Amino acid sequence: MRHPRAGAPRSRAALGRGAAAGPCRAGEGPLARPPVPERRAPGRAFPGREGRRRFAAVRSAGSRWAVRATAAAAALLAGCNQWHCDFESHGACIEFTTPPADLSAAKARVDALLDRELPFWGLSGLSGWRVQFRDNLDHPCYLASESAGCTDYVEDTISVLIPPSSGGCFEASELLHELGHFALGDPMHSNDLWKGVEPAFARMVWDYPGAPSECVARYQGITTGMWIVSLNHF
Repeated sequence: MRHPRAGAPRSRAALGRGAAAGPCRAGEGPLARPPVPERRAPGRAFPGREGRRRFAAVRSAGSRWAVRATAAAAALLAGCNQWHCDFESHGACIEFTTPPADLSAAKARVDALLDRELPFWGLSGLSGWRVQFRDNLDHPCYLASESAGCTDYVEDTISVLIPPSSGGCFEASELLHELGHFALGDPMHSNDLWKGVEPAFARMVWDYPGAPSECVARYQGITTGMWIVSLNHF
């Protein structure tokens, strides 16, 4: 969320089964929001790094509630849009604003992407949340009118832009970055863990067994300059 790249509120209709939450709440259902996100035990996802053993401490309740308060204020300025879930992955509603031609192939790729990216932040799932892959930069995010990535704690939505130059490789979106905001509640990028985001680009997007051919063709050899994080800045 590079906050002001974090969430103009959105609403949901979870997986077409009637669940909803947030300001547009219509009832409870399979994607009812959990009290805290699922995560692995601190340290397991980051062996050998002192900073990563401090994972649980940096994601304090205070920082989480500060972000929620900001999102709640933004909610007053926006209307409610329904979720349109193409499928479920790791407990989350997955939505493409432009549906892929082959949904089963897209699901396999999203499953594999989250298998790689969730453990990076010590997470095991996204139950009750939506992950939206979109084609348009015009996505309000708190005080910003446009965003490439947005984590909305009120509407439980992570929305990311598929880079126009990605050649169909939606894996190149800033999802790894937004998962960091989801996990850490750190809008200012003050935690040392952010330093590991850009170096992880290659192995998350194309440098792994079975990577989609379009990702390999577009990104092979590119390992820097993609997900730059400005530490201690929004």
